[in-house]
Amino acid sequence: MKFNKQIIYLNILIPSVLLAEHQELPSIIIEGSYDRPGSFSITPDSSGLKDTASLLGRVPGADVNRNGPLTGIASYRGLYGNRINITVDGANMKEVGPNSMDPPLSHIPAPLTGALKVQRGIAPVSSGIDTIGGAMVVESRKGEFADGEGVETNGMASLGYSSVEDGHYGVLLGAVATQDHKLYLSGSKEKGRDYRIKNNQKQVPTQYDRDAFTAGYGYQRDAHEFGINFSHNDTGHTGTPALPMDIIYVRGGLYDVNYAIDLGEGYKFKTRAFYQSMRHWMDNNTLRSAMMNMAMRTEVDGGGADLAFHMPVYNGELSLGINLDQSNHEANIFMGAMPIEINFFNNVERDRYSFYTEWNGRLSESVALELGARYTHTVLDSGLVSSPVAGQAADRNAFNAADRNRDFNDVDIAAVVRYAYSSNLEFEIGLARKNRAPTYQELYLWTNSAAAGGLADGFTYRGDLDLKNETAYQFELGAEWHNGQAYFAPRFFYHYIDDYIQGMPTAAANVLQFTNIEAQLFGVEIEGGISFCENWRFDANLNYVRGMQLDSDTDDEDLYRIAPLNGRAQLTYERSDWMGAIEGVFYADQGDVAGYNDELKTKGYMLMNLRGRYELVDGLVVGTGIENVLDEKHFNHLGGYQLHNRTNGRVAMQGRNIYATLGYTW
Repeated sequence: MKFNKQIIYLNILIPSVLLAEHQELPSIIIEGSYDRPGSFSITPDSSGLKDTASLLGRVPGADVNRNGPLTGIASYRGLYGNRINITVDGANMKEVGPNSMDPPLSHIPAPLTGALKVQRGIAPVSSGIDTIGGAMVVESRKGEFADGEGVETNGMASLGYSSVEDGHYGVLLGAVATQDHKLYLSGSKEKGRDYRIKNNQKQVPTQYDRDAFTAGYGYQRDAHEFGINFSHNDTGHTGTPALPMDIIYVRGGLYDVNYAIDLGEGYKFKTRAFYQSMRHWMDNNTLRSAMMNMAMRTEVDGGGADLAFHMPVYNGELSLGINLDQSNHEANIFMGAMPIEINFFNNVERDRYSFYTEWNGRLSESVALELGARYTHTVLDSGLVSSPVAGQAADRNAFNAADRNRDFNDVDIAAVVRYAYSSNLEFEIGLARKNRAPTYQELYLWTNSAAAGGLADGFTYRGDLDLKNETAYQFELGAEWHNGQAYFAPRFFYHYIDDYIQGMPTAAANVLQFTNIEAQLFGVEIEGGISFCENWRFDANLNYVRGMQLDSDTDDEDLYRIAPLNGRAQLTYERSDWMGAIEGVFYADQGDVAGYNDELKTKGYMLMNLRGRYELVDGLVVGTGIENVLDEKHFNHLGGYQLHNRTNGRVAMQGRNIYATLGYTW
């Protein structure tokens, strides 16, 4: 898929709605369409963002639970982590850290990200397993096939500097290609110190250090497409100030191979397989001081395979698919100066077997329907654990004596109807039933631990072998209006979740146990924009989510880590070779906080950002800007607590940042 440069430059900072049938919207980024109407696609901007998760701040309904500079956990409409299906170049990335130090969106540096795509509203069943919280797709840059005869080269190089943490990055991607063959290589380096907040105070520990490497081969001819790819991530000393320990290293790679054939007359077959192997070391004394030294070594090995067959059926396309996914986890804890070793997670296995069918087509000229169903069988098991700590003996013995094998059967059903009232106005209504099986942490935390998937609330957690799978009943209502100069798109959603999994208080102080509860989430998203004069445009969005526990015995009914009312507005001036923009971001006070874990309230804040871009010559672009112009000290409600302790308050966000980038594409 080719990109239009001017469209990309215009939207470096502006979210874009993609409509398959109505493409008059002035904020389209990618020529053509992606999957379906209502999808949302953005490309990385030129501000030297460190992780792809940072892009989510510009997606309506999406946000980031930030535990460190490279530890951004995706959030969508109040649901986060493993509730969102995230694929990276088609692979379902596994976290090697049991505390989500390496969430999926951290595996590709932002400069090497081609696009981040978010399924707006109810995710179709074809978008993956466990889509109760939505679906996101990350596509990395892999070079391009040649347009003409003979051998061509293409690629990109980029350098960037940001003042707030004295950070810098460099990226180089090169490809040699013909019309049929493509070979590419890329490498990147990112490094920064602890970032500064107001008055040159530093937020410790927030330094980061990451290298990445990718290589691959692609083939396309007639009806055939084939690719084989490898990516390697080497994260060095990197802070996670909201967690008990920091990253000393995360190392490993992903191998994937894919093949697709167009059989003609609308019949298509696609398949993909991948394998991932990662190793991780963390501790609490290299980047920070600690009363007692603690370290953890973890491993993950996993993989999967996907097959899909598409055929034309009654004014649409019928898809049949199979998804297989498997992972193995190990974790050992080392405590004290003469360390004792605890085998904390031993041979934990989580396997998922899933198949689906989905029809997407038109019932009439003005009515479109997307209808699908998916069945998933999830199996989990754990080996025996060991610990020489006397205080853990009872927990250890009870866990080892229990039946640790668990299996879950999930059925997802989704239906979305779209009605085109006119060429400028479309309505959408959706209904779905979605499921999610528990994670291995939620089941197998056999004693008190903070390794709870990045919750970062200052508590320790215990698992529960008797957990049930979550079942959500979802409703979506939206409208999209647009003409040649303006667009307006409000959306409302409601989710009732039976057996929602969250921590609940126990008899032990500061210890929560994963428990099934009844919950609901509802909210609204509004986005709109207008082009006026020849070079000016204005875009804005507004987001609100409320999450509540329905079976609470007290007045403390709010769910944890729900963003307050927030919005974003931007005024952009664009000419053929340069662009300037002023952006405003606001978050209201958050007083609706979870009582079960003493979540702290946060004050609202407003930020102003200035950004610009100038194309010196064809393909050579300079980007610059100032973020948090007024150098305000502020705290994101979705951020964790400093050093995993609520008494320290939340981790502060960055102060004023002046950045500059230089990129060349050929």
